[in-house]
Amino acid sequence: MSPDVVIVGAGITGCVTAYELSKSGLRVQVIEKYYPASMGSGWTLAGVRQSGRHPAELPLAQYSVEKWLNLDEALDADTGYVQAGNLRLARSEEEVKKVKSLVNAQQQENLNIILLSNNEQVRDVAPCVSKKIRAASFCPTDGHADPQSTVDAFKRAAERQGVTFHIGESAQKLLIRNNQVIGLKTSKRRINTSKCLLACGVSINELIEPIGIKIPLSISIATVIQTTRQEPLLTPVLGVVDGAVTLRQQRNGRFRLSSGVEAWSGKITEINGQPYAFPAISKVQSTLEAGLDIFPALEHFQMRSFWGGIIDLTPDALPVLGEAPNAKGLFLASGFSGHGFGIAPASGHILSKLILEQTPDLPIKSFAFNRFDQRSTPQSQATLHG
Repeated sequence: MSPDVVIVGAGITGCVTAYELSKSGLRVQVIEKYYPASMGSGWTLAGVRQSGRHPAELPLAQYSVEKWLNLDEALDADTGYVQAGNLRLARSEEEVKKVKSLVNAQQQENLNIILLSNNEQVRDVAPCVSKKIRAASFCPTDGHADPQSTVDAFKRAAERQGVTFHIGESAQKLLIRNNQVIGLKTSKRRINTSKCLLACGVSINELIEPIGIKIPLSISIATVIQTTRQEPLLTPVLGVVDGAVTLRQQRNGRFRLSSGVEAWSGKITEINGQPYAFPAISKVQSTLEAGLDIFPALEHFQMRSFWGGIIDLTPDALPVLGEAPNAKGLFLASGFSGHGFGIAPASGHILSKLILEQTPDLPIKSFAFNRFDQRSTPQSQATLHG
């Protein structure tokens, strides 16, 4: 029997949307080229952050935090979610000014965020932070989760409600007739369906360019470093104003550091059928140096592994969420610009409502495909993750 909806991509957005749609009784299939969370959803720092969000994205982040609070119970699984706050650190007087501006602006948006105006106040929240830090913003309702565990939890919950996942199957061609989706050709079969969601990250334009549309994406890379297990030292997520490094301690004791983004012209490498992106050694070095600058205890840790995370970056660093032009039944979820993990509950809500031809409970105008001048060149400089 043909599915009512096909979702391409088993990252967090695809899995959350599948879970939400499963509540409606629709027949849903998810196809994934590699494995769940194999790309952006797996490499991410997995921050669940409201602070530093674009005003258009803040309602999605606040909605999502409310969902995260009870997500383990709703999914009957452990997502590793910890609500321990987020510190945005200022290392110079110029950065202090930027942090003050951030706090003032977000307090006007009714976000629970405060200014820690000196090093002593910052170290009261995170004692191991460098004594060189001059100030910080602190949002106590921010947090972080385990990326793989979260995606797996949504996948299993969706499967319990009838969603089928097809791993190792890639989308090859959209089938459109009279501006209406009629199916999808994959590496293994033809799937007949009237509704299709593309939540496949950096590869989305390969599928939609043949039908005459394109999301203006630039592809960037972030370097991620993981240490060996350590005693509990840090509860909030740490970041810096210019985005050079963000770090947190996982519940298993390992620290995870992420660099800022930089343009990437490399290619995804497949090893034993799995995707990898390799960062430059110089970027690993600069990320470690930035981490040591704000968290000196890292000097005594051992580096366990490092990898590159590929980011689909839009000109305004906001995602595209909604129905594609001139292709009824085709829905797009892309351009999360390195900070889509934390807002996944909101993204899944929006996409599932649109697919069901209902009105989402959240504002979506800022995420419309048609906000872009299709002749423009992407120029975004996103610096914050999670």
